[in-house]
Amino acid sequence: MESTESFTVEHPRSARPALVALAAIVLSWVAEYAAQVGAFGPGGELSLWGVQVAVAQSAVVVTGLVIGLALVGRMDLLARMVTLLFVLVAVLNLALWTLFREAPQLYETEAGVSLIRNLSHLVQIALLVWLLRAPLRQWLRAGLVMAVVFLGTKDVALRWFSVEEFYVFPLAASSDEYIVVDVEGLYAAQDRLMAEQVAGLAPQVSGQTDVFALALGGTEDQSVFLTEVENVSAILDAHYGSGKRTLKLANSHDHPTRYPMASRANLARALKEIGARQGAEDLAFLFLTSHGKEDLFSLDFHAAGTTDLTADEFKAMLDDSGIGPAVIVVSACHSGSFIDEIAAPDRLVITAARGDRTSFGCRDGAEWTEFGESFFDRALRSEADPRKAFPVAAEDVARKEAVDGLTPSLPQMVEGVGIGAVLDRVLTR
Repeated sequence: MESTESFTVEHPRSARPALVALAAIVLSWVAEYAAQVGAFGPGGELSLWGVQVAVAQSAVVVTGLVIGLALVGRMDLLARMVTLLFVLVAVLNLALWTLFREAPQLYETEAGVSLIRNLSHLVQIALLVWLLRAPLRQWLRAGLVMAVVFLGTKDVALRWFSVEEFYVFPLAASSDEYIVVDVEGLYAAQDRLMAEQVAGLAPQVSGQTDVFALALGGTEDQSVFLTEVENVSAILDAHYGSGKRTLKLANSHDHPTRYPMASRANLARALKEIGARQGAEDLAFLFLTSHGKEDLFSLDFHAAGTTDLTADEFKAMLDDSGIGPAVIVVSACHSGSFIDEIAAPDRLVITAARGDRTSFGCRDGAEWTEFGESFFDRALRSEADPRKAFPVAAEDVARKEAVDGLTPSLPQMVEGVGIGAVLDRVLTR
């Protein structure tokens, strides 16, 4: 009789650690995505290119672990090491992006970024060395090999496969061909554009409380700032009749000569033009919207080489302009850091965020930033008094940020002792 052999097919137990390791890698991607959403706010989308880069970065790191473990003869630790390392990376991603939101000043210098990165690498190396538990001499040798290989691998991964654009904001619809800005023509047009706006300013009427307005959008590659300039100007005209006494400045790649550039020179001139016309009984309403850092407001037109505005420079411009009583609204991240410099007894200063906090909603194609929508489009439309509109807007901002799980931006308002009487005259006109 011919003998036969029976074979029993079993599910390979060795596959389970590999699947767990893969799940840990995916977890690190999800944590990175969630952290970037929390830092930049809603409205963006998952970047396909970012996913591809994340896969490549993870592959490089795993390859480094394979090389290191092969050199020390501990390939049996590969699945466990991959799992624990990527779980740790997920936790670090959330922690480091939270630190970016809460203490962005740490990331503003190369030394600060290097310190944070080195501490992160040290924690990861400590985990890898701990997993190599062995007699002391072997442990030290194996740990040194793993540390060197790991640092080399991380350097390659960070240098060539950064996942900073894992979460991106969609670009507004544009033509198929990228339009190159004629920088020479742009600068040649500035005097004419400013002269046309200044010539259109209606004069101050003696004995009447008039409102002069300035609306400035500072960043050229996101259309929301240009849109806010136009939307806010319309709202101020509807409430205060400021339309014929309004100057608009905006940096815009798509519409570079619709208005004068939002440059420091144009801003200083616009303020002086308003100051020269504003009477003692009149009010100036100044609105600036853009990106920002602590004590810095972005006036970014990359092709034109513009320079950002510091809080001290803005203070000096206001002091030199001759502008009298004013409402000043600065809508930008960290805009509260301008308050110490520009607050005055005859000014109401409103900012979209506290000095150490970010604001949200700066994206191409949007109608409003989050603060702009809450303050101007919702609160001020129904309540012409900015002092009363502000708490309504601040509550609306807090509600939206809570729903989206964002760190509160904490809008600020500082009222000078002398501005109330001027606002009351405007509102009872």
